[in-house]
Amino acid sequence: MRLPNGYGSVYKMGGKRRRPYAAVIVCGWDDDGKPQRKYLGYYPTKKDALTALANYNAKPYKIEDHGITLAALWERWKEYRAERGKSVPSGYKSAFKRLKPLHEHTFVDITTLQMQTIIDDCDKAPSARLIKVVMSLLYKYAAFLDITTENRAVPLETPTVQASTMHQPFTHDELMELWKNANDTAARFALLTCYTGMRPTELLIMKNDDVHMDERYMVGGIKTKNGIHRHIPIAKKILPIVQEMHEHGGTYLFVDADGKAIPNAKKFREAYWNVSTIPAIQNHLPHDGRHTCATALDNANVNRKTIQLILGHTSQEIGERVYTHKTTQQLVEAIDRLIL
Repeated sequence: MRLPNGYGSVYKMGGKRRRPYAAVIVCGWDDDGKPQRKYLGYYPTKKDALTALANYNAKPYKIEDHGITLAALWERWKEYRAERGKSVPSGYKSAFKRLKPLHEHTFVDITTLQMQTIIDDCDKAPSARLIKVVMSLLYKYAAFLDITTENRAVPLETPTVQASTMHQPFTHDELMELWKNANDTAARFALLTCYTGMRPTELLIMKNDDVHMDERYMVGGIKTKNGIHRHIPIAKKILPIVQEMHEHGGTYLFVDADGKAIPNAKKFREAYWNVSTIPAIQNHLPHDGRHTCATALDNANVNRKTIQLILGHTSQEIGERVYTHKTTQQLVEAIDRLIL
């Protein structure tokens, strides 16, 4: 059967070859009107070569990058993100490591079954879900590069992530116990996270210069785009504690009994939280204060958008935040509604 003009061609090469059939496409014309050709690939049967040619004509791709491996595409994707000021989350890096059996495979040749096998062998549901996320992002980038328009990650099945029971809010009685021990370093830390919603690390790295006592808010945060440099309102109930801590005049707001900064959350847990004799501390993790704040804000019927602003959660509704005096005042009013 004669193929259409400009469609490409298939022919058998001489000698004993494992893949004797070559598929060739027309990629342009020279000044004399002669076609310029490129090899699409080599195949074991004529049918395979014709199928590859048909697939290319249906959805053309960039041949130069068609043989790129998964590992090479990953490196290019990381560079692409870096050029746009975006880092690669650690969870994505871990998911890519789990794809090691496919690292040196040609990206366009990786099958859904191969990816599904790795997901099925994954012992953690969140990690399995991230494998699909990473592959979907790489397929999206491959389409951007005109390598392929097919996304074989779409049919992948991932296990359901069970709701975590690791973190539990402090109860009313436990909070009363914390207030009775408000001079204890661990108890004070818990109270501050309960009434601000800050992550443990966010509190430890909060600088005194970023605390605005008159307007009752702090500027800080980590992790997400909406978590960094957010305005964190200071509830009236913890104002005296924050005022006392702020007046010590050091670089950081939260310091130990000697006025020294605590380097990281791990050191804090080892030196204070894990050795505390206060039952309310022994029954919880440092991160539970953030969950307490989120639960209390919801119980106080604070609207969802305001809760997201206070906690620094990512939301399409928030978009690019522009804090005005009115916005910050609304956050302060919302945090004062906590019934703790």
